[in-house]
Amino acid sequence: MKILSISSSILSLLILSACATDPGNDPRTGGFFGGVHGLAAGDYEMRQQELLGERDATLDELRALREEGTYLEAERQMKAEEVAAQRRQLASLKAKNRALANRINQLRRSKSITEQKTAELRRQQQQLTRNIQQFEVQLEQGQLSVQQAETRQLSLERQYDAIKNL
Repeated sequence: MKILSISSSILSLLILSACATDPGNDPRTGGFFGGVHGLAAGDYEMRQQELLGERDATLDELRALREEGTYLEAERQMKAEEVAAQRRQLASLKAKNRALANRINQLRRSKSITEQKTAELRRQQQQLTRNIQQFEVQLEQGQLSVQQAETRQLSLERQYDAIKNL
């Protein structure tokens, strides 16, 4: 009986070792005997350390992503502020351009008025020149009396003053 008991113990150990061997050393597989072997060999501890390492790596990656997100948000905010500043500058430039266009239009109107006044002054000055020449010819030919000459000269001076005051 002793032999049978020893034989059965050896057989049990062989079966136990056959069931407990896991080439991947994964404690999740292998059944009851695999679990016993995993506890005894430290497989559970190794698996726990691997999972903790994966968790830490994932947390590190998450922190890095959050930092990158924070950086990107700060950069987006900075770009938004730059765009807003450029829009303000553009609005200011547009306002200045409109003011310049208005000033140009005023100058054109003023120029047009000035040109009209200049043309009128030139016409009146040319008329005065013709009147002076006519008066001069009449004086040289003796066609005017002294009183007519004085009246005519006074008329020409008034005509000159009217032109000058425009």
